[in-house]
Amino acid sequence: MGGLSPIDRCSYWLTTAGTAALRLLPPEGAHELGMRILQSGVMNVLPQPGRILPHSGCRVVVPGLGELAHPIGLAAGFDKGCRAPFGFARMGFSFLEVGTVTPRPQPGNPRPRIFRIPAQRAIINRMGFNSEGIGVVSERIRRLNWPNERVPLGINAGKNKDTPPSQAVHDFCQVIEGVRGQTAYYVVNLSSPNTPGLRDLANPGFIAELGMGLRQDTGKTWIKFDPDLPRKEFQSVVAATAEAGFQGIILTNTQRVERPQSGGRSGHPLAVISTRSLEWAWHVHEGRLPMIGCGGILSGADIFQKMIRGALAVQIYTALVYLGPYVVFNLLAELTEELKLKGFDTLQDAIGSYYL
Repeated sequence: MGGLSPIDRCSYWLTTAGTAALRLLPPEGAHELGMRILQSGVMNVLPQPGRILPHSGCRVVVPGLGELAHPIGLAAGFDKGCRAPFGFARMGFSFLEVGTVTPRPQPGNPRPRIFRIPAQRAIINRMGFNSEGIGVVSERIRRLNWPNERVPLGINAGKNKDTPPSQAVHDFCQVIEGVRGQTAYYVVNLSSPNTPGLRDLANPGFIAELGMGLRQDTGKTWIKFDPDLPRKEFQSVVAATAEAGFQGIILTNTQRVERPQSGGRSGHPLAVISTRSLEWAWHVHEGRLPMIGCGGILSGADIFQKMIRGALAVQIYTALVYLGPYVVFNLLAELTEELKLKGFDTLQDAIGSYYL
């Protein structure tokens, strides 16, 4: 808080209180209300968190995304339809990922389908790729004329629930083709636990087929994997991703659980296994395949642990729910202190240092 002016301090406490009030509502209702607030432009009247981020030592370079002011991006799942990217950029995120978007509109699973687990600082969701469809989302992105050179925007592509595995490549291609030239990068989601059969596509054969189908886009496409694959299988799909020429991998999506609710669990319990996945992947590519870390990030120390294991940047979701709209500011302040504590002048110097 030391870096905030009196006006910024007031804004900080007001927005923090507002976040706490939202948590009094049912999770999906709170999320929808939060999205409507962001869409309304109310963030524009508040001091901008993005302008009070003086952490120059946190700059990173990510292939396909360029040089970023810091490593913290918004994970897919929060803004599924690219409804409020300007609001998220104003919070200070250095890059954004929207989606998951499917080719055709679909409602997702029945409600309730999001559950907070406050004691664990976790969330369980079984949304099931609720999506407006690529037609609506691509037109929305087109109208934005988004400044990718300042805040790279990516789209997370999924397949429709009723699309058979034999047609899955077509679904992913259709989503990516719908935004070609409008977004900085693409992500193929092979990792949600809430679409039957989707995770079965995380195998070397399908990844090779996907690479053929996306041949003109593989260099801009990342693949997002789940943390539940056994080590041998996981490392085989990492090797296949590199061999097919994809830009990189995002590790990881949510962990499949059955209790206290069935679905995918994010937040603190995911931290260890998602970070472990970075290690498993590094032992395959030894730094040759770019990685973005995702899962269980709730502190600057969590970011540091993923970066030293080879992540070039990170994405957050659950932290925004529990820590509020100044989450990027707070995490960067903590990360800067962590770098000092560990003796690094810059974050770029720390990347991959775990293996030295």
